[in-house]
Amino acid sequence: IKFSDGTPLTIKDVLFNLYVYLDPQYMGSATLYSTKIQGLNAYRTQSANVTDDSDLSELEQMFNDTATLRLVDLTKYLTQTKDEPYELTPQIKADIATLKKLFKEEVESDWTTNSGQLESYEKEYRFTEDWEVYYYVEGIIGDRWEKTKDPDTGVISYQKLKDSNGKFYTTLDTVKDDGTFFEGDANTNEKRAEMEAEVANPEWIAKAKAAGKTTDADIKAYIQQQVAIETVYEAYTGDNASLANIVNYWATGDKLREQFVAEAMTEHFNSSKVEGELLYKSISGITTSTTSTDFDGNALSSEHDVLKIRINGVDPKAIYNFAFSVSPLHYYSGTYKGVNYVETAMKGENFGVAFGDKGFFDEVLKAPAKNGLPMGAGVYKASNLNGGEVDKDNFCENNWVYFERNTYFETVDGENSTAISNAKIKYMRYKVVGSDKIITALAAKEIDIGEPNATPQNVEKIDTYSHLGQKSYVANGYGYVGINPKYVPDIKVRQAIMKAMNTSLTVTNYYQELASVIYRPMSLTSWAHPKQANGKAIGEYSKVAYYLTDPEGTGTIQDIRDLVAAAEWVDTNGDGVAEKGGKLLELTFTISGNTEDHPAYAMFEDAAQVLNQCGFKITIKTDPSALKKLATGGLQVWAAAWSSTIDPDMYQVYHKDSTATSVKNWGYDEIYADNTQKFNFEREKIDLLSEKIEAARETTNETQRAAIYKECLDLVMELCIELPTYQRRDLIAYNKDLIDTNTFYQGEPTANTGVIDKLWELNYKYTLKD
Repeated sequence: IKFSDGTPLTIKDVLFNLYVYLDPQYMGSATLYSTKIQGLNAYRTQSANVTDDSDLSELEQMFNDTATLRLVDLTKYLTQTKDEPYELTPQIKADIATLKKLFKEEVESDWTTNSGQLESYEKEYRFTEDWEVYYYVEGIIGDRWEKTKDPDTGVISYQKLKDSNGKFYTTLDTVKDDGTFFEGDANTNEKRAEMEAEVANPEWIAKAKAAGKTTDADIKAYIQQQVAIETVYEAYTGDNASLANIVNYWATGDKLREQFVAEAMTEHFNSSKVEGELLYKSISGITTSTTSTDFDGNALSSEHDVLKIRINGVDPKAIYNFAFSVSPLHYYSGTYKGVNYVETAMKGENFGVAFGDKGFFDEVLKAPAKNGLPMGAGVYKASNLNGGEVDKDNFCENNWVYFERNTYFETVDGENSTAISNAKIKYMRYKVVGSDKIITALAAKEIDIGEPNATPQNVEKIDTYSHLGQKSYVANGYGYVGINPKYVPDIKVRQAIMKAMNTSLTVTNYYQELASVIYRPMSLTSWAHPKQANGKAIGEYSKVAYYLTDPEGTGTIQDIRDLVAAAEWVDTNGDGVAEKGGKLLELTFTISGNTEDHPAYAMFEDAAQVLNQCGFKITIKTDPSALKKLATGGLQVWAAAWSSTIDPDMYQVYHKDSTATSVKNWGYDEIYADNTQKFNFEREKIDLLSEKIEAARETTNETQRAAIYKECLDLVMELCIELPTYQRRDLIAYNKDLIDTNTFYQGEPTANTGVIDKLWELNYKYTLKD
């Protein structure tokens, strides 16, 4: 096997990947560190005082406490008053600079995420430029609301204003003297005028040309991008109070905490070295050897390497934990602080990783040139439009990503070999298309294969095009509504929100026969999903969930009002919105994506109507950046979906010691950092949930594991952090006139086996000519 640049993939590359995933600085979603590998605790702590069974929470808490103290100092300085001044220390000054740097990266990333999404907004909003969408997503402009009061009931509600074409007004739209809005060309308010002036500014035009932009359209787009990013950045960093808001409410705040934890870790491990050397240079349970025989003892023509990983006890998920793609050591590692970690790894002096060092992870492993231009040993390699060399700046252009056949992918094993062959199609490109635009792109032959939402309307629409074919299969995952206790700390308020959710609307209003309602946070395709005596999944014929009192669906309005009152939220000024401790009961329900064409949208609208009668002020918002914000726990209430793994292990998503981003969405960092009694209920349930997750890992008996997972799922429901909503079918549509469907992976597709799983075998129906 070779990487796409021709470099052989060896055991050194495998070990490099393992030691990246098992380094204490690794913060990604893989949880290899949760496997009880012999010697892993000693390696990760560099301490002779721990065993394989030691609880490392005290050490981890030390890093978190250090980070918390820095955040507290920073926040105290940013929120100081004349009566209570706070000294600007060199550390705080440096942390403010880091905060601004991370925030600039966040708003730049948001631009990339939202770029090209105008088409998806034009149907419902009065936007005509990308930068307008960006301003809306970033909160620079907002919706225009109309407050109404029912004369009979006195109930106050809020509705977004629409123009005569049914499109929503925003604060970007100009208000005339009579209080109405411009709907035509005269609709130019201050922000539009500012952008027009900047586009014509000679200084900006010169900068655009210096950046290689030559056409008027490219110059204009460049200026709009730079001005928009700078405008958002300046809007939120103008004073200390604004910076404090970034710490508390933006993804940057979580990134900053992560950085503080990582820096505390780096300092600790550097100070624990003995004469500059690690106490434990490797993990004792990971070893390699060479052999000239196969597993049956038969002689081979050449030697090969063998990797052995020894774990303690039983771990039914371990085999799946080690199923990772191998990234190249020579590409992703490199020189750091004068040490060439590729060369030292090849000599056997380390594994290509500077242990426990945040700088190495940031500057070497995650260098922009590598993140922007990935390399692997797969079917295709990165290229430009013409199949030539490419760099990070033009790998993805105008929502297109280009690939060329990896000539090193082929394995040769004789004339009658069944080994993997080189890809039959030389060039492939990938287009980023909004989910609601996929069928349009397929119909116009802009793309040849895509996965539109599996709805009855889409199934019917695909059938109207003679050149399109389609297949569907049960998705190995489910839709859900998440509620982060960081923003909704009252358990009774979370219960109230869940009571208002009529989950059946996600099926009846959207998927119909292509989905089913689900009542526990686990895929129905999993063998561990709780079953009734008749073998059917729980909830298929009866609802048994802690958040429900009405067997037909949602709770009553009075139930919800009682819960709000029990949580001591009160409408003190008669405007219909409850408050407590000076805060309004105001929440944003976020739909992942940029369109209202979403299975949860009707459910959210229905729930908002109910909740707004019970003291809430609910805003529903679509957000293309939602998934990125979920990575840092930045949303209050949201609708999204999980992809489930083969094994039902719940450690990554729900265990209190997981470092995966998912636990941030459940507010674990906030819950365990709080020193008051506010989260006693949550801590008790999460501790018990974590114990049971560990117990389910200690046996391979599926019956015993399923019984434990049933208890775990019940505990998740009691926490009211995740409301499962539906399990759908997935849909794949393709150009059957172009693609030879005989070269699809044969058999009906499943969640684990797609039609292009053997991508190298995919071919055209006919030969394309120059």
